[in-house]
Amino acid sequence: MEIFDMGAATEFSPDHHVYKFLAETPYCSISVVGWEPGQTSPIHSHPTADEIYHVLEGEGLFDDGRREVRLKPGDTVIFPAGEIHKVTSVTRMVLYRVQAGAERKPKMADGWPARR
Repeated sequence: MEIFDMGAATEFSPDHHVYKFLAETPYCSISVVGWEPGQTSPIHSHPTADEIYHVLEGEGLFDDGRREVRLKPGDTVIFPAGEIHKVTSVTRMVLYRVQAGAERKPKMADGWPARR
């Protein structure tokens, strides 16, 4: 068993959101992510890994190309493997992130796919 202090692990940067990995196994990774207001992830997917975010502090916009939802502390979102998405911080934000899948590297997208 491992115990983590997410508060002590949280870091922020004025230039980009900061991932601090708490644990990694062959099939998942757990991290805490610090975001400053206005920081945005690129539009991307994880082809073979689910990505789950739980908002610990602040608020952010979570977008899957079909809709954009503003989440606050206590809210959780899952982007299933292969789903294109992006995240934008509205305020200073701290996320608990779990990626479940053997291959977790992001695949960047040029833009949102056409929807039927």
